[in-house]
Amino acid sequence: MSMRKLFAAFALTLLLAACATPNAPTPPPASTATSKPQTPDDDAGMGRRLEQAGRLVQARKSAEALPLLDEVIAHFERKYRNGTERAYSARSPAESLLYLLEASKAQPPIGARVYAATWGQAYFLKGYALVELLRLDDAKAALTSAIDLAPHNSQYRSERGQIYAYQRDWRTSLQEFRAARDAAEFTPPELKNRELTRALRGMAFAEVELQNLDEAEAIHKRVLQIDPDDAISLKELRYIRSLRLRRNAPANPNLKQI
Repeated sequence: MSMRKLFAAFALTLLLAACATPNAPTPPPASTATSKPQTPDDDAGMGRRLEQAGRLVQARKSAEALPLLDEVIAHFERKYRNGTERAYSARSPAESLLYLLEASKAQPPIGARVYAATWGQAYFLKGYALVELLRLDDAKAALTSAIDLAPHNSQYRSERGQIYAYQRDWRTSLQEFRAARDAAEFTPPELKNRELTRALRGMAFAEVELQNLDEAEAIHKRVLQIDPDDAISLKELRYIRSLRLRRNAPANPNLKQI
């Protein structure tokens, strides 16, 4: 399986796991944040549409998933985006609290509201589907919208980092995967190791392309400290060793160029 397909498989696995995880309640709002009544039935219906879209993407029917995802996105944008307060979409109480605290500490302070994870996940899955359709610029725009809603979501950061990798923008890819690594601190516990190791592998992949083999090797070894059976990092360490052998091999003037 190619590296691209491996990354894609991990991304979709994490997305579907997140969709199946009940949304944690939003913590009490900070002084600059206000609460807003929600209609659970409407939002729950959007959650079911998101799961349906996820199954379509998993079946490689991304074009069929896009109208469903646009419906979910339009629902949340219309219902909760008011233009006067910062809207967030979070997966856990820790992530929700972080956004409210950041809003309260802003200068000047800004109002903020935290909504269910479904909103951000719809943008994420749209980005994923667009990658599958090779519409990378549109995918990047969708993921940027997801990150605007959830700046500390490791999964969203990694997926945008992967797009930069597809475009061979290694430095920006490395920057995105570093942000994904840092954001993993706020990932729900049941997903944390998978999202952290994905971010680390993305960092290492970019470091290899930037010819920073020592850094890449150290990162893969960190992955193996978290998951000793990580097949991708084990394979990449062998690849790094082969690159070093080729780099250090003496030139043979008797070899013919073909």
